[in-house]
Amino acid sequence: MSSDPEHGEHAAPGIAPRRLHPAGIAVLGLGALRGLALPLAVAFAGAVLGGGGGEPLTRVLAFGVIGALLAAAAGVAGWMTTRWSVGEGTIRLRTGVLSRKETDIPLARVQSIDIVHGPLQRVFGVRGLHVQTAGGGRDADITLPAVSPADVELVGAALRRSAPAAVAPRPVAERRLGRRRLLVAALTAGQVGVMLPLLAAVPQIADELWSDDIQDAGRDGLGLGLVPESAQQWILAVAGLLALAWLLSTAGAVVAFAGFTIARDGDRLRVRRGLLAQREATVPVARVQAVRVVEGTLRQPFGLATVHAEVAGYAHEPAAARTLFPLLRRAEVKPFLDALLPELADRIGDLDGAPRRALRRYVVPPAAAWLALGAAACAAFPGSAPWPLLAALPAAALGAARWRAAGWRIEDRRLALRFRRLARITVLAPAARLQQHALRQTVLQRRGRLADVLVRVGAGTRAHVRHLDARVAARLFDQLRR
Repeated sequence: MSSDPEHGEHAAPGIAPRRLHPAGIAVLGLGALRGLALPLAVAFAGAVLGGGGGEPLTRVLAFGVIGALLAAAAGVAGWMTTRWSVGEGTIRLRTGVLSRKETDIPLARVQSIDIVHGPLQRVFGVRGLHVQTAGGGRDADITLPAVSPADVELVGAALRRSAPAAVAPRPVAERRLGRRRLLVAALTAGQVGVMLPLLAAVPQIADELWSDDIQDAGRDGLGLGLVPESAQQWILAVAGLLALAWLLSTAGAVVAFAGFTIARDGDRLRVRRGLLAQREATVPVARVQAVRVVEGTLRQPFGLATVHAEVAGYAHEPAAARTLFPLLRRAEVKPFLDALLPELADRIGDLDGAPRRALRRYVVPPAAAWLALGAAACAAFPGSAPWPLLAALPAAALGAARWRAAGWRIEDRRLALRFRRLARITVLAPAARLQQHALRQTVLQRRGRLADVLVRVGAGTRAHVRHLDARVAARLFDQLRR
């Protein structure tokens, strides 16, 4: 039997073995160019920092041309050596230039399909198709970077035929994120803490790399010093970094969630989102293991929350890919789940909390730790006293907020657990879906008749409710065990 896909290898009813759309050459080439971005950036930095006038820049341009040619060659080679097909209940991908790799995924094992419509794909009128299984990680198990819309429909039809027939198909329910809510979601995204350390390091790195040039410019009266020297400069620098981090966080949220739409179509959820790269994900409802309602520090005062899902195969995906809806009012969460995901719908309020005597266990440890750090800072920098000691106050306030947030409820075999890190998080899950649950009690907790309850749903969602009454925690643990 011939092993060439062009001559019928693995031929079966469905989609015959075929190459990617010719636009795949450009898409694969761009991916290869992204892989060369770091070496090119190092070459550019070496040329600029090394001086030498126009000659180093000429080398950089030469490196850029060579990189573009290599990327184009990689795109052509990848396109010519890639074959994919659907048949006999399997989606198959064969690829590789020097070493061949063949991946088979039974259609019944496919957990979700993401359809990507990025800027380059829109130019050529194609789609990217990412096939994910429960065991997949951050990357898809099969990635088809450029296929025609007709092929996307054929793959979707094959998946529908392989799925068991629904006993009672549900009518389509849909919810869209309007422009006003998109703006509010972006402004309260709360990613400032992630971006701020990166931005704060930029002046120091620039000062290290170009310190001589900066000093020369300073002597010439250009005032290019990047590291603040006075208290006023530090205040302005911190305010500027906060403003820039907030703007970047806002822009990132707009790019990620523009056009967000979620629809319930039978036994599947369909989610569309994205401004530059439009993505459409199809997720079987049976694979949604839990719901997380996250009330960020900027959103909780206004009664707003984000709803995330724990989906088999999506544990390592970015948070945007696991978002059921970017922004809802607390009172809207239950009606939203009733309409689109009634299998996991539950109230996020009316929880039993930690006892009053547990308050000091939430407040004292973080306050004491920050007080010790503040004392060390005062000893190392005597002129800073007593300001570092004040860090104990927000630490104590956060501990008290964590005590107020702690709560639980188990009702009709549905579990609700609430806890706080910086954001307040409520986990809703059927008790039968828990992957693990544990009861923990330290020596000090034993004296105070307290205990912790920990649960894990899937690979990504963990809930830890601390310092519950020991008898209550034991009863909850016993109910989950049964």
